[in-house]
Amino acid sequence: MDQRSLKVLEYHKILKSLGEHCVTQGGKDQAKNLLPLESLTAVNRGLDLTNESLGMILRNGRPPLADVPNTSDYVKRAAIGSMLSMKELLSIATLLRIARDMDNYYHSDTQMDTLVLLKDLFTALETCEELEKEISRKILGPEEMADNASRELSRIRREMQFKYKRITEKLSHMISSTAYEKILQEKIVTIRNNRYVIPVKQEYRSQVPGIVLDKSASGATLFIEPMAVVELNNDIKILVTEEEQEIVRILKDLTEKVADQRDEIICNYDVLVDLDFQFGKGKYGLTINGVRTSVTETGVIELLRAKHPLIPEDQVVASDIYFEAGIDTMVITGPNTGGKTVSLKTIGLLNLMVQSGLFVPVREGSKTRIFADIFADIGDEQSIEQSLSTFSSHMTNIVEIMNKADHNSLVLFDELGAGTDPTEGAALAISILNALHLRKVTSVSTTHYSELKEYALVTPGVVNASVEFDVKTLRPTYRLLIGVPGKSNAFEIAMRLGLGDDVIENARELIKNEAIRFEETLIKIDEKRRRTEAEHDAIIRLKQETEALKRQMDQEKQKFAEEQKALLQKAQEEAMEIVKKTRAETEEIYREIRTIQETTTNAVKDNKELEAIRKRIKEKEKNIYQFGSRPKDYQGAALEIDDLSVGMKVYINSLRREGEVLNLLPNENKAMVQAEMIKLKVDVSDLSISTALAKPEEKKVTYKKVDRHVMDTKLDLRGKNGEESLYLVDKMIGDAMLSGNKQIVIVHGKGTGRLREIIHEYLKGNPLIEDFRLGAMNEGGSGVTIVTL
Repeated sequence: MDQRSLKVLEYHKILKSLGEHCVTQGGKDQAKNLLPLESLTAVNRGLDLTNESLGMILRNGRPPLADVPNTSDYVKRAAIGSMLSMKELLSIATLLRIARDMDNYYHSDTQMDTLVLLKDLFTALETCEELEKEISRKILGPEEMADNASRELSRIRREMQFKYKRITEKLSHMISSTAYEKILQEKIVTIRNNRYVIPVKQEYRSQVPGIVLDKSASGATLFIEPMAVVELNNDIKILVTEEEQEIVRILKDLTEKVADQRDEIICNYDVLVDLDFQFGKGKYGLTINGVRTSVTETGVIELLRAKHPLIPEDQVVASDIYFEAGIDTMVITGPNTGGKTVSLKTIGLLNLMVQSGLFVPVREGSKTRIFADIFADIGDEQSIEQSLSTFSSHMTNIVEIMNKADHNSLVLFDELGAGTDPTEGAALAISILNALHLRKVTSVSTTHYSELKEYALVTPGVVNASVEFDVKTLRPTYRLLIGVPGKSNAFEIAMRLGLGDDVIENARELIKNEAIRFEETLIKIDEKRRRTEAEHDAIIRLKQETEALKRQMDQEKQKFAEEQKALLQKAQEEAMEIVKKTRAETEEIYREIRTIQETTTNAVKDNKELEAIRKRIKEKEKNIYQFGSRPKDYQGAALEIDDLSVGMKVYINSLRREGEVLNLLPNENKAMVQAEMIKLKVDVSDLSISTALAKPEEKKVTYKKVDRHVMDTKLDLRGKNGEESLYLVDKMIGDAMLSGNKQIVIVHGKGTGRLREIIHEYLKGNPLIEDFRLGAMNEGGSGVTIVTL
């Protein structure tokens, strides 16, 4: 692709905006180096990736990406035996954590089965979760190893704490003793040469047995290590050496594990950078309200409601830019500042973006074709140093374009033939366009020459276009009109501005009669176009009125349906009331008859007959419950224990949830009901007829239950940004609720305290949180928040 044309069309500004939507430095570099593709397969692949990433963003929110550190050099050094530092190992853990978060983001997508190209990227991620967690557990900061990184390190640090405590106790006892009151310069314990000392006045040196490790600048104070703590200080020094050796051993062990998984780590970095770039394209498409454009090898250009992507949304004007079948040359005319150059740049820039796999601000259904080269000669290229005039500079570019352009090229000329004698310039412009037209080169040119308008009118395959201008307001509308030649409107503008009529009439007489007739023809064409547009607007208004009437009718129909539904429900409720009343009366009669029959000899036989009668009554009542005899959406009919059966669908009134009967408890007048994931014991009076009786059986949804003993209730957020942290906290709370865990631990570190504030602000507004607090000293202090759900 011609580099000069890319610059003229401001393609680099598009890449800059794209880079701002990438998170990683690698993704920004990919955006900066993006070039238009020349293969239809490659272009469609780029558009497919953008489409899939945009879809995931709309479904699941933005991906949990952060600035991924490039750890490739670290991994390569580990592979040849170099020991990595704590900072370098933490960078690797960060990379693996982001890879794991992205893997979770992918698997949480409800439509992940629809992904094709992004699926290949996501499935290439290797989470290496064990290595990530081991590094994060053992290394707390760039220069801080956790006490529990190993048993030996834990032992060494316990002993060091014990020794420190012994030294502190002894020295505190000394400085608080009245015997040392006159001897000490100050009642403090300090450190010199990594050993604990006390400040002693120089004149009392002999009264404090010990080793002088330092003295003040004046010499009046000696810093003495008392003999009572010399041995303890020596022990600490030995322990410090052992601690350093153990830390080195741990780092070497972690480095070896990194080396064992070097291929996975390097692959993860490359995949995350590529994912960041693809999601950057999706986010940029959202920003400019872009849509996917259909692309073919040699089809036509049809960019509907196209907007220049670099012009602010509140200023840009949309235009339809299209080439009908058989048209390959377009001549755009119109007044200065009317938007001709913007239209020219819009055509070129949108095609460059589409061939780069980007969405563009056009209407759905737009399409374009692949161009092997896009050439643009736009703007004033005058060069004093090269002694080139504006015309000479333009001709230099045009000569180069004419030598390279072919049927797979798009050529854009701004003010073709300008900068020289108008007669010669117009003739030269027509000759250039005709030469390109004969070679089947797609070209768009702007001009003021009437001769080019006439050329476009009489030449097959060439079409006129113009930018609209309102003479009444003396303002351009910036709309591009295809098939209509434009007018310069010089006389009209001069007249509106107050130039005398005699001057304007004299000017008209100086123009050749043919030119006047041509301008008059253009006026008639423009008037006809305006009438056609007025008629079109009238048709649109009629269509809108018709649609409004249809919507009103639909609303009336819906209102009628709701009234009908209400009447049916009321009738059903009355029917149910009659059933209840009948049942009560029947039961009363049944009890009276049974009481009488207990005194007769045929009691058993009569009771059986009565039982049969009662059974038939119940069958009649049940028929009322069937969906065939009630509205399908009816809900609320009360039930009794005899109406229930295992597997029956019911509605729990207090919970407003559908459920299924698992077991009946007649003695308690209750039933065990499964409502989604919850099993609960419900009073029969709280149950009513379910809408599920009237609906076809739906596929049962299964939920994955998280084992509360397996789930890790500790979330480490150190090193993460605010947005990413809130995403992980929200996910952890959801997992904990499903697993039944009542408490989680959030490790945010101390630092500046900003991350802690962000998390606490979020927890305050979360209705799932009962309480939260900072950790106790043995829990991590202010670097940890304990959350109760």
